[in-house]
Amino acid sequence: MDLLNATMASTIGDTSIEPSSVNGTVEDYCHYEVMQQHMLVMRFWMVSVFGSSISFISMVENIFLFLLFVTSRRHRRENLFMMLLAFFDIFVSMAYIMLMSVNVLSDVLMSPLLVSIWYTYMIPILTISHIAMTSSSFLIVAASFERYCATLNTPYLRFAQRNRKFIALCAVFLGVISKGTISIEFELVNHEQCVGKMMATTMKFRPFVFDTHYNYLFRFWYRHFVTVFAPFFILLYLNIRIVRALTTYTTATVCLVTNGNSEDLQKRKASARAATRTLVMVGCCYIFSNIINVILTSLEQTNNELGIDYPDLYIVLIDLVSLLTTMACAARLPIYLYCQPVLRREIFMHFKRLCAPCNPSTSEKLGERLKSMETDTSFLSKGDVKPSEGIPTTTFNEMKPPSCLHSPYETLL
Repeated sequence: MDLLNATMASTIGDTSIEPSSVNGTVEDYCHYEVMQQHMLVMRFWMVSVFGSSISFISMVENIFLFLLFVTSRRHRRENLFMMLLAFFDIFVSMAYIMLMSVNVLSDVLMSPLLVSIWYTYMIPILTISHIAMTSSSFLIVAASFERYCATLNTPYLRFAQRNRKFIALCAVFLGVISKGTISIEFELVNHEQCVGKMMATTMKFRPFVFDTHYNYLFRFWYRHFVTVFAPFFILLYLNIRIVRALTTYTTATVCLVTNGNSEDLQKRKASARAATRTLVMVGCCYIFSNIINVILTSLEQTNNELGIDYPDLYIVLIDLVSLLTTMACAARLPIYLYCQPVLRREIFMHFKRLCAPCNPSTSEKLGERLKSMETDTSFLSKGDVKPSEGIPTTTFNEMKPPSCLHSPYETLL
């Protein structure tokens, strides 16, 4: 049963219905049938083993990244989007294990105890995970828009950089508004006749979901188009524009305070290129991990009985959507390590410092190196400069005069 993607709502009603056969025996009333029994072993290895391993690795990576960013004043200022992404990725990865893996494992073991435990936290964890995923998608779009403005030297760059905190807050707020109501859409039903059995507790939609326009206007139109289709196609457009710009023109407009220092200029240009590569790869990773989700959501709108007509294919795609989501979370750290040389050195220094906590001299040396690295890159986060101090070094488009930026390029995102 998929509980981590946009198709959750349409499938959960089929798999969590109340027991029928009221006039039958207790055994009939409490009978539990596993979805696609012949695929259970495959789903166990795919979800509970492989997926849980990826999720655990993702949790460790993103906890490390979040601590790295949140403990550095420079990172909190320059890399706000990355810090929030790491924070939300922790919850997405944790939710995969608690929702998907435990759910499949309970079917394999046929454990009523595991099912009852799963239902105690299912609704709040489901809500948190969806808020985290939706907020992350909006944060990636916001970061990509800023990088798009920097790459194409648009007049909106100054606004995007100066209002970064407000934009990030809006992204998180949209995530809460869009998916926070999941917590009130479901209710648990306890069946006294089935105590100690798999069907002791079931879940169903609350009456208002389908008795009002909430399902059609909010769950169908708003959630599908604002949280699934809009981020996907906006990010696709921004990435295409950025990649086209980088392949069409060999240079980009770089406006910074160099004071005639060519070494600072080269560092700044390298940082701008690295930041662009990072955003393109993060965006492409998001697009790739959501292709199946977008296609599946589109098909569900045209065929409400897709899960009934093609049950095997449907359940595999459902599991793939959730698996690709957590794999995208786990891929962020490798992307940063590959695209960001300065951040890569800083991460290795922090890792070595964690591995040598009992050696005061080694920790002191590593701490001094980290401070020197932060000092070396401090010019990337200087405040506003006067227009006369900005030096446009190269022109992104010869047909368009370069505009001097009043704030520097962001280091990473």
